[in-house]
Amino acid sequence: MLDFVMPQSIRPMVVVLAVLSLGACKGGGSAGGTDLPPLTPGGSGTLGSYYVLDFSPWESIASGVRSSARYVLQQSTWHFSSAPSVEYTSNPLAAARIDYAHAVGLTGKGQTIAVSDGGFNTRHEVFSGKSVTITGQISPDDHGTMVASVAAGNSAKMTGVAPGADLIVGAFDTTSLLAQTGTRALQMGAVAWNNSWGYTNTPVNQTSLSNFFTSQADLAYLASLRAYAAQGVVVFALSNDETDTNSDLMAALPMFDGSLQDGWLAVGNAVPTFDSTQILSATRLSAGCLEAAEWCLVADGAWTGAQATSNTAYDFATGSSFAAPQVSGALALLAEAFPSLTPHQLRIRLLAAADNGFFAADGSTELAPGFFHDYSTEYGHGFLNVKAALMPIGVAQLSVDGQAIPLPQATVFSGSGVGDAVAASLASQTMTVVDSLAGDFSVPAKVLSVSAAPVALSARLAENGRQAVSGNSAVADAGVEGFATFRGTEVAMEAADSPISVRVLLPAGGDGSLGLAVTRHFGDGTSGLDLGLKLTRDGGEVFGLGDGAHGSGTAAASITLGLRGALGQDGFVRVGAEFGLAAASGSGALTDVGQVAFNSLGVDLGQSNLFSQGDRLTIGIDTPVTVTAGHGTTHLPLRSVDGITRMSALDVGLAPDSREMDLKLSYQVPLNERTNLRLDLVRATNYGNRAGVTEAAGALSVRIAF
Repeated sequence: MLDFVMPQSIRPMVVVLAVLSLGACKGGGSAGGTDLPPLTPGGSGTLGSYYVLDFSPWESIASGVRSSARYVLQQSTWHFSSAPSVEYTSNPLAAARIDYAHAVGLTGKGQTIAVSDGGFNTRHEVFSGKSVTITGQISPDDHGTMVASVAAGNSAKMTGVAPGADLIVGAFDTTSLLAQTGTRALQMGAVAWNNSWGYTNTPVNQTSLSNFFTSQADLAYLASLRAYAAQGVVVFALSNDETDTNSDLMAALPMFDGSLQDGWLAVGNAVPTFDSTQILSATRLSAGCLEAAEWCLVADGAWTGAQATSNTAYDFATGSSFAAPQVSGALALLAEAFPSLTPHQLRIRLLAAADNGFFAADGSTELAPGFFHDYSTEYGHGFLNVKAALMPIGVAQLSVDGQAIPLPQATVFSGSGVGDAVAASLASQTMTVVDSLAGDFSVPAKVLSVSAAPVALSARLAENGRQAVSGNSAVADAGVEGFATFRGTEVAMEAADSPISVRVLLPAGGDGSLGLAVTRHFGDGTSGLDLGLKLTRDGGEVFGLGDGAHGSGTAAASITLGLRGALGQDGFVRVGAEFGLAAASGSGALTDVGQVAFNSLGVDLGQSNLFSQGDRLTIGIDTPVTVTAGHGTTHLPLRSVDGITRMSALDVGLAPDSREMDLKLSYQVPLNERTNLRLDLVRATNYGNRAGVTEAAGALSVRIAF
């Protein structure tokens, strides 16, 4: 039996450097630095009330965080003393997108990180104000002090990854001390147990395992690893020898005990080149992930951190020692953001969110049912990406009427007749969605509402102009007999002496709108009454709310009325109205929709022979098809102000508060026997029945007969 290897054989994962230009990339602020920009509190639960489907509202704050002195401290240009001609540029906080977590107020508050290392100066200013639990006897040590500061340090000079997290610290001198730290970590519910050290010359094989876990104390340590890994996440740094061809024993220990893998991460050191969205390339400075690849990732281990020499001392170094505590700190940030997830689930999020686009994959592993992520033997799952871990991964699902469906399928499509009514009904509600990795996200319910763009004003005017210059001026100006707000091709059929006219709307696509309108005309061309019946199937642009693509398929029936009269010599007035009902089947999350009532109104005043014989000037006001009554019901997981999610019934009104009103002006004149010209202008307020939206358009129509 071999005894436990003495402390001198324990290898801290660090390489000490000669710094070429540590301050060359720095700027702004004094040595004392400035704090993070002020943040608005976010409430309870997953990132509180912040938008998490998209971080763009927080870009300016994230930019301020990146430019703060405590972040600039970590920007460095450096080289190894053994190779002074090879320079590296590091910015580890920005490379791992930790700035986005800090921008939304996440600090790891309420979480605990355990650290086993050579020793610690727990009186250093970076640990002031936090709980630091000590197991066994510790002595001051630069390495352990710096590792702990990277994970959870917080001072005016520097910020660690999780500055609000508490610490458990213990020495790695014996397996008994290691076991004590593991036991305390389990008792206190630490989210991570960081180990920035390893045994020398211990390639992962059965011989190494037999040599290093032999005595009772060794086996007790192994038992503590197993017990803690069943609940939390053990984090081990890789060897700093980039020429290693086998992973070391501790990083790859789950190879011998599969039960450890769910609670195990190995971390390497790599300097990346990156832009605002992705890692472009990386230079590996530690051993590769190798046999540990399926539970491994990398981070930039070039840091300026706390030193044990005084309570205000800082220094710079690089190594996997300082990559590993970034991952431990990231777990604390995620634990604060996702209070309902276990440390094992948070571990999966980190692996799934790791940026793996800069290397060719060697394999793929199923991190969750149906969710696979590529990895390489060199970089594991890729580069640490906290921002991506805080966003939905895979398919975001929403519970609708008790059934989980992908968020896009829950979208409620409404048309111009409904306008912004659905969005207004949902505006004050917040709901919870769950991604493929069980992460729950607080999302404004109004994201479910998508309103189809109305038929463009220019298209309406073009159709009016076409009808008018073709000799159907009365029909074009009255409006309600036709299908101006629907997309498609309209065909009019009228016999010269018949009092009945028929209009047909032909769909532009396979599921587009179609319609039939039959009108009975009473009186003559100057004055009279028009009565009609109109049947339509909406392609989604007017009502939406159907179960077809983009809310298509809603059937509607309406009665149209028209009055025509003369005003003095060559003057005229026309009034048109439409009243109808639509039978909507429901769209997305809006599964229970009954009949909705709608109408449209139009008034035209005009004068013929005003400037020349046969001309016509018309002014008018139209209110296109608008839903005037109707409700839908949905059952959604709504989040209350106290952060608790409850399935709740929600009544959704379908009648918009602000109705579209179109002011129209048209002038038509025959230029000669063969040429007819018409100009149309319109200005729409509350366009598409959406409050505050204004549009204007014009059209010039010319007909030349040959």
